[in-house]
Amino acid sequence: MDEARFHPLDYLSVARRRKWWFIVPAVAAIAVGVALALFLPKEYLSTATVGVAAPSVSGDLAAAAAFNRDDRIRAISQQLVSRQVLARVVRDEGLDAGEQGLDQAIGRLRAGVQPVSFPVPVAPTANGQPSLDLFYVSYVDRSPEAAQRIANRLVQVFVDETSRSRTARAEDTTVFLDAQLRESQARLTETEAKLREAKQANIGRLPEQTAANLQSLNGLRQQLESTNIALRGEQDRLSMIERQIEAMQQGAETLPIAGATMAPATPELRVQTLEQELAAARMSYTDKHPEVLRLQEELKAARATAAAERTRPAEDRLAGLRTDPAYRQLIADRENGRLRVRELQRAESQARAQIGLYQSRVESAPMVEQQMLALQREYDLQKKQYEDLVARRESARLTESLERRQAGEQFRVFAPASWPGAPFKPDRLRLLLGALLAGVFLGGLGVVGREFLDRSVHDSATLARDYEVPVLGEIPRIRAAG
Repeated sequence: MDEARFHPLDYLSVARRRKWWFIVPAVAAIAVGVALALFLPKEYLSTATVGVAAPSVSGDLAAAAAFNRDDRIRAISQQLVSRQVLARVVRDEGLDAGEQGLDQAIGRLRAGVQPVSFPVPVAPTANGQPSLDLFYVSYVDRSPEAAQRIANRLVQVFVDETSRSRTARAEDTTVFLDAQLRESQARLTETEAKLREAKQANIGRLPEQTAANLQSLNGLRQQLESTNIALRGEQDRLSMIERQIEAMQQGAETLPIAGATMAPATPELRVQTLEQELAAARMSYTDKHPEVLRLQEELKAARATAAAERTRPAEDRLAGLRTDPAYRQLIADRENGRLRVRELQRAESQARAQIGLYQSRVESAPMVEQQMLALQREYDLQKKQYEDLVARRESARLTESLERRQAGEQFRVFAPASWPGAPFKPDRLRLLLGALLAGVFLGGLGVVGREFLDRSVHDSATLARDYEVPVLGEIPRIRAAG
């Protein structure tokens, strides 16, 4: 059997057959829309314009107090619906009179405040920054007069409270930073005292003194070497002087020393001298020569004198030596030598002690450096924090001064709230159009649903399609005579 076809005229037939299913929902929806447009309470929107005035001082001075656009939007939105602002508006306008409490009045007022909107900034100034930014504050109320009045009051209170709160915030910031600065200064002073005590306790072993310690150590070593050389020389000279003194005490030949006076000839030395002269004379003369004879006589007398001297007691010889200037000079030289030896030995001991001290300083410098590094890092950190707080405190003081004198960025009422000529809600035209569209949709939905649920046969084509039987004839509808 051929597939049934749906003719466009069938739509017209369905519409004619189900017209009331379309008309009734559409009329009902339109009626509801008209009723809502007529009986819904009217709400009026009044908008005031607030300007952000540029600072009256140099931009460099006001830079610390200025807000960027994002911060300004966030601050304005929060401040506008804050309890402080709304409570003052409620009290000024008497909105909490009667049975309505303050909290309920604030809630109703907050519900009427619309989100802040920002237009494009006005023309910029010579430095490229906008001299005035605008934003809109809107309020919705059922009375146009109340909407305008409350909108004006809202922006006025907002401007006053914003200026006051910014000043209070600047003062609180300054007080807070002052307290933080005092604490930071106390910590810095304490750390500085610890660092100073550590340096005093390790004076001479500090890392920056290592080069000087090494230089002093080298100088002390050279000084010790020179002292040792001088000490050995002085000890040798003292030993020679003591040998000469001992020889003079024993009556032997004295030996010359550097810087000392030769002692006069003793009997033994006189004998040796005459023997040498006699030997030299015999090489030139005979034994009968007068010179040789004279030397022999003198030698004989000198030997007798030497023999007599050796037989004298030691006390007599020592008493005689004490009257000898040469002997006294040797005794004085010996005492001076001993003094110089003791001084050189003391200098050597001091040099060795100093070398040990500087050696220990050099060896302990790395350990002291590690200890000082920790204190120095703590001190540098505390100093940087203190300097940052000083800079922030000065900036906060500048901001506080600008806010007190209102020389920074300030809010001004640029244009008061306008009189709302037409209601903001409801939008009658939009409401009627919505009702019309809803009626058409519901009517169409009713027609389609009723036609889909209807299982009756309305024409021969539907009968032949649904039951697969041939149609022999059709009886037209017979209308009653009228």
